[in-house]
Amino acid sequence: MKKIIYFIIFFSFSLLFNSCGGDTTTQEEGEIEYKISYPKMDKKNFMLDFMPRKMVMKFKEDVYSTNLSAGMGMFRSSFICDQNNNQFIQQVKLINKKYALQLDGDGIKKSISKNPSFTVEHTTEIKNILGYNCKKAIVTVNNEKQDAFTVYYTDKIGLKTPNWCNEFADIDGVMLEYQYEKYDVCMRFTASKIEFKEIDDAEFEISKDYKLISEPEMDKEMKEIFESFN
Repeated sequence: MKKIIYFIIFFSFSLLFNSCGGDTTTQEEGEIEYKISYPKMDKKNFMLDFMPRKMVMKFKEDVYSTNLSAGMGMFRSSFICDQNNNQFIQQVKLINKKYALQLDGDGIKKSISKNPSFTVEHTTEIKNILGYNCKKAIVTVNNEKQDAFTVYYTDKIGLKTPNWCNEFADIDGVMLEYQYEKYDVCMRFTASKIEFKEIDDAEFEISKDYKLISEPEMDKEMKEIFESFN
């Protein structure tokens, strides 16, 4: 009887430790919640209160989507990166306007080439984020300012080459802390929660009520939105 009790206790603890994240898992379906901060924005800027404060990334079978919103849902933006079909989708909602951009293959490469490239210096430093021992990289933006920032990433979350569709292609892992700047707005993302669970396939589909527009048209819309935040 004692042996049975010991076995039950041992088995229960094994399940507990194997489900707590960290470097013991490479699960391939779930979501990551990121806290968003604005390192270059004046803390006294009243528009800071209207900026997105959270982003949610959902992933499944080497496909992922990122979603953020602001202004009590009046502004929403999402990206879908589907490596299996070599497809990138951006969706933007501003009050009653709903636009979508869809790029495939060479269109993705051409879009990335329009932005400043990144030089990545990999280091041996490690930072623990939510139980994951993340590798540190120093990223330098190849622009006039030569801006540099740190990135922390892990290869223990089951997304194959997750940065294939952006400028971070030299970072082979899921970034749990990183920085990105566009439309004169600098955003820093820091993972605050990771949960492995079933994700609905609908999360990776383009919404039918969004109007497909070209990349120049989408850039114009996004610039107007972020100019209002500045």
